[in-house]
Amino acid sequence: MKMPALFSALLLTASLMAQRPVIDDFTISGDTYRTDNDCFRLTEERDYSSGSIWYRRPISLNEPFSIELSVYLGCKDDAGADGMVFIFAPSANLTGWRGEGIGFAGLRPSIGIEIDTWLNEHLLDPVEDHVAIMANGRVGHFNNLAGPKPILNIEDCEQHKLAVRWSPAEQRLSVEIDRREVIAAEVDLKNAIFQGNDVVYWGVSAATGRYNNYHEVCFDRLSWLPVEEAGPVYRGK
Repeated sequence: MKMPALFSALLLTASLMAQRPVIDDFTISGDTYRTDNDCFRLTEERDYSSGSIWYRRPISLNEPFSIELSVYLGCKDDAGADGMVFIFAPSANLTGWRGEGIGFAGLRPSIGIEIDTWLNEHLLDPVEDHVAIMANGRVGHFNNLAGPKPILNIEDCEQHKLAVRWSPAEQRLSVEIDRREVIAAEVDLKNAIFQGNDVVYWGVSAATGRYNNYHEVCFDRLSWLPVEEAGPVYRGK
């Protein structure tokens, strides 16, 4: 299966131009491996698989940032599962529970932006593919920060652009799919979720259960650009 490679993260200042990342920019966990075309395959079409990738350098919740990447959630629609989660956590190189946990369940403290492709009625999932913003590894839609919100079928053999944007001035976390905002939440991430710690890592997880799909993240360059006039958007080591 040939897949175009595209992965960009907008995190730093205008002084740095777009650059091509190397594999060492990311750590991998679980079943993840690097494909021949510089993608990360998080799961195969195999039951009870899970994996994740994590960017090695932390970001600060005191600063605005915008992270953009491309995701692929397979070709199986009715029989495809389980989805992907974009995660913020205080540590990198983690993968949560498989199946309905989507590699996010059990990670605490954390924020997860879920793209769920399987109906779990006991979790209050809608019938459609859907997105939600969740906290502390809880995948049931009982205490979501936002959602669940239905989206169009995303298991369509296509890559989709995913953008995650944070404004600390507004305390607003927003999510776009294919350049259209699909969900947002207003929450004090630093204090309400991470106990006053502003330094977090970001990553992407995926998992399968009794049903499966391919899940991939692809890239060909890493762009470091300003998001707002207020100042730098990245503070790492």
